[in-house]
Amino acid sequence: MSVPAERWAEIAASFDELVELAPAQRAARLAQIAREDPALAREVEALLAADEADHALLEGGAMQAMPAFAELAGGDASVGAVAGPYRLLRRLGEGGMGVVWLAERIDGAYEQHVAVKLLRPGMDSHAIVRRFLQERRILARLSHPHVVRLLDGGMSASRRPYYVMEYVDGTTITQYAAQRQADVRTRVALLAVAADAVAYAHANLIVHRDLKPSNVLVDRDGQPRVLDFGIAKLIEEGGEQTLTGTAWRVLSPAYAAPEQILGEPVGTATDVYALGLVLCELLVGELPQRRRAAQLAEDATKEITLRASTIASGLPPDRVAGLYGAALDRRSLVRSVSGDLDLIIATALQREPARRYATAAAFAADLRRWLDGRPIEARADSAAYRLGKFVRRHRAGVAASALVACALLGGFGVALWQAGVARQQAQRADAERVLAQRQLARTERVKDFILALFREQDPISRAKARARSATDLVREGVVQTDATLASDPDLQAELLRDLGEIQIGLDDRENAAQTLERAWNLQRRASGADSVAAAKALASYADAVSAGGDMQAAEPMFRDALARLRAAGEGQTPSILPAESKLALIELVKANHAEAERLARHALEVARAAWGGDSVRLVPHLLTLGKVQQEIPRYEDALRTYREALRITVGASGEEHVRTAMLHASIADVLRVLDREDEALAEYAAALRVVRAQLPAGHATLASMLTRVADLQRRRGDLDAAEKAIDEAIAILAAGQASGPYAQALQFQADLLLARGRADAAVQRYAQAVATFRAATGESAYVATSTLKRAGALVRAGRLAEAEAACLEAQGVLARLPQDEYLGGYAASVLGELRHAQARYAEAAAQRRIVLALTSKIYAAGHPEIAVARIALADSLVAMRDAAQRAEAATLLEDARAVLERPDAAGDAAPLGELYLARAALRLDEGDVAAARADVGKAMPRLAKKPQPENTLRRARELARRLGVRPA
Repeated sequence: MSVPAERWAEIAASFDELVELAPAQRAARLAQIAREDPALAREVEALLAADEADHALLEGGAMQAMPAFAELAGGDASVGAVAGPYRLLRRLGEGGMGVVWLAERIDGAYEQHVAVKLLRPGMDSHAIVRRFLQERRILARLSHPHVVRLLDGGMSASRRPYYVMEYVDGTTITQYAAQRQADVRTRVALLAVAADAVAYAHANLIVHRDLKPSNVLVDRDGQPRVLDFGIAKLIEEGGEQTLTGTAWRVLSPAYAAPEQILGEPVGTATDVYALGLVLCELLVGELPQRRRAAQLAEDATKEITLRASTIASGLPPDRVAGLYGAALDRRSLVRSVSGDLDLIIATALQREPARRYATAAAFAADLRRWLDGRPIEARADSAAYRLGKFVRRHRAGVAASALVACALLGGFGVALWQAGVARQQAQRADAERVLAQRQLARTERVKDFILALFREQDPISRAKARARSATDLVREGVVQTDATLASDPDLQAELLRDLGEIQIGLDDRENAAQTLERAWNLQRRASGADSVAAAKALASYADAVSAGGDMQAAEPMFRDALARLRAAGEGQTPSILPAESKLALIELVKANHAEAERLARHALEVARAAWGGDSVRLVPHLLTLGKVQQEIPRYEDALRTYREALRITVGASGEEHVRTAMLHASIADVLRVLDREDEALAEYAAALRVVRAQLPAGHATLASMLTRVADLQRRRGDLDAAEKAIDEAIAILAAGQASGPYAQALQFQADLLLARGRADAAVQRYAQAVATFRAATGESAYVATSTLKRAGALVRAGRLAEAEAACLEAQGVLARLPQDEYLGGYAASVLGELRHAQARYAEAAAQRRIVLALTSKIYAAGHPEIAVARIALADSLVAMRDAAQRAEAATLLEDARAVLERPDAAGDAAPLGELYLARAALRLDEGDVAAARADVGKAMPRLAKKPQPENTLRRARELARRLGVRPA
């Protein structure tokens, strides 16, 4: 059962908060969560328990469909294990990212005890390793007595990255102060030294981003040491992030600055904020705000930060005694932290980074001014600033107070009421007349606006010698709205939205985004952020952002627009359709198939209810539903949906409407998968004819069509035609920003390179496709698929160790996605190919059984894809050299041969070549040398017609040599 993304955000945030706490603090905080949300507490408690167990972060999801992937992840390290030249001695601690061990150097270079931090499985992608090696060179510059230096790093025997740091025999700064019951001055002095270390790192252009008590240790000499510099920065830039809202970032929610939680720019002021939090906790034992896991973003925007003295005034006496012993009571503590210390902490904790201390050095300097009894630099907020903050925090209370005041004044107005009635009746007639005049004036302004644009096409009236293109004309329309409609922001926003949507259709994506962002901002100011018009404008702006390739940024905008429309009572009206249909496609990319289908069906139902069964306005929503059905996959349902959309489009607009091209191409996509390739080519040809006739050269839709045609031509063996089509597609798409269509074109080009036998070049192109998909879609099913394709290319290139690492990377992506049967089957096919190449035949056979079961479920009996799956399984069974397995292999090969040798078979020689090669090996094992020789003779020419993996060719040549058959 999958956990919704919003709920997982709550669980993940609470886990991040609790995993760093000591057992007693963790239990207390968990009990508090249980009182507020028992279900959340149970989930977090289970996650904490799983964190203590082996493979806790790797179990579930796609792993259940791919059990052999578990071995790739590796288990937790144990005492005596080796990471590079270091032997692990004992655990020092652990957190959400990894486990820290005390270790000793064992290679004889020198003797040294160090702290080794091993990343958890799933955090060890190639991108992180590469970024670590770059970061290590930067961090080597940090040489400060109060910074724990990064000494070394590498990959452990289980292929997990590790970091080697100085070992500090000490305790966290808060534990050190509490154990020694240090006074207030000692605590402030300790943190001032730590702030100096942070300021030194800032001077070297390194921001910590994860300062908290567990990252500030005090050694046996009483000296603070700041550790883990650069690691949080490294992980974030490598793409491995911790969930907060809708994105993944590495942070500790309790100590994160608001800008970290909200995804705003992070800088040195972020560390200043964390230092302020640590100082508050160091002095009074608690943090100055209460963040709720379920509402992190809201809390970070609106949270109230308590003064340290206010917290101290509410501490129980035994809590104060635990911090300071008998030397300080609660009243004395309040006096000590009131005034300047309160102000220093409050300045460090300002919501806006620009209002904090400019640097950590400035923060440390103010602490020393306080220690020396000198005036501090921090200043209290002005009365106007505090009043504004108060009103924003207490809108309801201020409004209620205002109502009371109005009620008091209202008594004086009763005497004036009757006199006003007559005046109102006269004014109503005037208002109706003014409204009619305004509507007439508005109509005239729209007419003038349209005529001004059309005059540009009049060869006599236009300003330029040549008529403008449609794109230029719309851009001119945007300029005209500023010149003629600025006094009517409602009308200006409405026309900008229409023009921006046209720009999307014209593939003018960058200008469309700018136009629609302006329309949204204008509409918000004109009618309010919660108005229906503003929500529609937001959905249009999100559509432009999505069309530009930034699906991650568009998703929360669509969700916000849809929520506002539903809240306004528009949940069953056409207003919701743009946002709901686009969200269906986003859920599809994230492999949330059930939710994608629910959204697509609801959008179609609303459209049918509003416009009837044959309206052309149904077509976009039929397309969305067809796409969902195609990906699930339910191919026959998808064909029916696409053909209904085509029938409606042709009936309303004729055969040459550009929308028919999209529908022809969608139908062709399904026919291709169903192995009806001739029909698919005919549909693609119809699509291309319309697109080339109706759209400008270089339009993104043309590139999309060419990409799909190229893929089909490659499958049919027409590699030259495929190369010509894919090259044209990439030339069009490369001119824009990173996008899903561009990533798909790169992937198909890699497929073509592989078909030509250029495996190494294909590996590089697949890597580029993975990076582009990741930039456009985040950690999506597309990223997983391209990574698996790259792994398969590495197997064909004979680079098996790299292939295994790529499989592990794909598994990390799949583990974060909802379980998907098709993706699980594809992953099993790649892993089966890898295991066979590694001569681990029993494991290969297990994976290939998964593939055969899934293929038999998807395709009709007798489909060539089922025959190919049978050949692969038989090949592994034969290689096991067991009599029982040989018998099963013989049956599988005979079933496959019956399909592939049919007169109406597609004619791809390669599968038959692989069949005869596997059967030759089987017959040779059974002692039938003559039959084996005959099968090798049939296999070699068929294999030669299509580039094969090097290990397949090597095996074929060796078998031919043994049997005395001359290679083709």
